[in-house]
Amino acid sequence: MSIPVLIEVYDEMRRLAIAGSAVAPGDFRLKKLIAPLQKSGERAPVFARVAQAAQAVVDSTDRTAAGALLELTTLVNAILYTQGTTGIAGELKPLETRDLVATTQAGARALKPLLEALTTTGSGRMELVRDAFNRGTFKDVRLIRPALFAIDDPYPEIRDFICEQVLPLYGKAIVPELRARLDIKGRAGHTQRLRLMHRLDPQGSRDVIREALNEGSKEIRVVAVECLGTGDDDLAYLLEQTRSKAKDVSAAALRALLKTGVESADAVAVLKNAIAGADLRLIVSEVRECRIPQIRSYALEQAQQQLREVLTLRDTKLQGPAVDRLQQLVFSLDARSDPGAEALLLTCFGHAGALGAIKSEPSGADVNEMVADLLARGTANTQARLVAAHATLRGGMLSAALIAARASLPPAEFYQRFGPLLKGISGKRTGKNSDGHDRGQALVAALNPDSSEPVYGHRSWPAYGHRSWMDRRAYGHYHRIEVLPDLDPRWLDAAIDAGAVALVCLLARPGHAAANRFLSDEFARTKDPHVVLRTMVRIRHPGAVDALITTLQGLCAGKYHYYYLGYWYGSLIADLPRTALSRLEELVPTLPDKMVDQLMEHVLALKAKPE
Repeated sequence: MSIPVLIEVYDEMRRLAIAGSAVAPGDFRLKKLIAPLQKSGERAPVFARVAQAAQAVVDSTDRTAAGALLELTTLVNAILYTQGTTGIAGELKPLETRDLVATTQAGARALKPLLEALTTTGSGRMELVRDAFNRGTFKDVRLIRPALFAIDDPYPEIRDFICEQVLPLYGKAIVPELRARLDIKGRAGHTQRLRLMHRLDPQGSRDVIREALNEGSKEIRVVAVECLGTGDDDLAYLLEQTRSKAKDVSAAALRALLKTGVESADAVAVLKNAIAGADLRLIVSEVRECRIPQIRSYALEQAQQQLREVLTLRDTKLQGPAVDRLQQLVFSLDARSDPGAEALLLTCFGHAGALGAIKSEPSGADVNEMVADLLARGTANTQARLVAAHATLRGGMLSAALIAARASLPPAEFYQRFGPLLKGISGKRTGKNSDGHDRGQALVAALNPDSSEPVYGHRSWPAYGHRSWMDRRAYGHYHRIEVLPDLDPRWLDAAIDAGAVALVCLLARPGHAAANRFLSDEFARTKDPHVVLRTMVRIRHPGAVDALITTLQGLCAGKYHYYYLGYWYGSLIADLPRTALSRLEELVPTLPDKMVDQLMEHVLALKAKPE
């Protein structure tokens, strides 16, 4: 039986059904198929029946076309259904499968801006990507390929975030795709692919690592060297590469040796030599993380020796390099709680006055801030020593002392001892009250250590100096206090009295009348209402709905950056009480289409909330 002509009839029927039966009478395309159908009908009568039905459609009128088309459609579908076949010729083989972590499914409105952020360029994309990660949106399997595409993003911050935070979510399932797109002669994104392959499947990627060591570009070789350490024959190769004339290759080999934790005499000797020399700067983060006892002891000895040298050095030309090396060695003691490291940090703290007098670049003051930060995040003994000296400290050292006080004291005692400092930030900073103002700002930093929000135009004191040698992106963050005790509820009233906006936003709670008034005034005053508005929504402020609608209308008028809409402001809609739904439904039709596209998902989420 000749099925192809019947399939053509089916296609024409589908076209006519979509266009409407009114155009079926006299259709020339269907008319051309009648003759082949009649010829096939000489061998199979059913085709003759189809030819008659097709002729009836061609000869139909406007009134009879719909019935004739339906009869032809029914007949052709019945024949194709009985005569069709399923499957394909050839040998059956199992499909290749890949294990994925638990997945979710995001709505199209959430996916569209994220897909654009991952596959295009432009400002504002990092905020979208980070927020989507925090919401768990990247667990949608439709985002795997766009996320893999973002490995080559020209913006380093996005590229690094995707590789370090997002792609590891998918586990080994993405390794074949990474391998397929890897160019061992490449740079940039290809180094990230190799690093990810090793992270997700160390043993399975060893053949690629070996190939990269022998044939890869310089950048690929550096990454490949850092990936060594899991095989029995890696140690000899790493030791050899530490003597490479290419500084980045030798540094990569040193970092790999520190990570492996191998305690062979040759490895320890090479590492000690690096710590004692200029290579320390290149490996200090790995020295900090190293658990080889000999290396930990040697780093401490070097720090003790360097402190003595800095304190006795009088040649101003040599002070800068000496202080720089002391900073590196002190940083290598971060997160250590052994008695030797604690004693060294306390010794540095005891010489804060002498170190502060060194005005080189970097200066002794930079060392003091670093030491104070490490003491604040150290043992109970180091925290107590730092808190006891807070009255004599300034700047970053004071911020660290106050963080130590918050971490170690009961909430009520912390408020009683340090609450009065908040009064120092009231009003403008002048020569008369500059000390009180700075101490108040340091307290705000301790109460809200992760905030970068300005308080009266001045950013909170950092817990360490920005003038130091350390680039945190290259050398990693300090060890952090993961959980700080809750604050005494009296801090909110004190923050309102002091006019500390960032602190009020942190501490505000529902039903607090003074906080509600403060936030209303701040919303009317500020040019960037995001933090205040988010706080108003969180605490169910009575004016939150009006404030959000006013902000969205301002966005429509071009008052704010457009990309803030969906992720900074639109996401607040679902957190509003359901009674706000009617107000928002009145607002949406007045907004531009692009804004509506981003807002509708959040409006629907609000609509789906229970009463």
